[in-house]
Amino acid sequence: MAATIKKRSTAKSQRINFRASAEEERLIRLGAEKRGEGVTRFIVQSACSAAEIALADQKHFELAPAQFARFAEALDRPGKVIPVLQRLFSEKSAIERTTDKAASVAGRTADI
Repeated sequence: MAATIKKRSTAKSQRINFRASAEEERLIRLGAEKRGEGVTRFIVQSACSAAEIALADQKHFELAPAQFARFAEALDRPGKVIPVLQRLFSEKSAIERTTDKAASVAGRTADI
């Protein structure tokens, strides 16, 4: 049932037309094919991802005075120690673990 509700809320009703060069079209088609998606879905998802990044990178935003007061209050509060995050950040990352393993293997094979 949840999938049905989601389908209704994402119904495609708007048309967007644009022009592309032959090279751009070929590149888009290859990208869509590589992902196993239709061209329209590929274009829409790619454009939405780019839009989300552009909006997330926004450096200037405006708040109503009451919203700004709550925002400033939240920024001024001291940070909370969250044990699970503290433990997570104290562990080596996957990249660090891989580097350590590679160095260990390289050290052992250097003796051979």
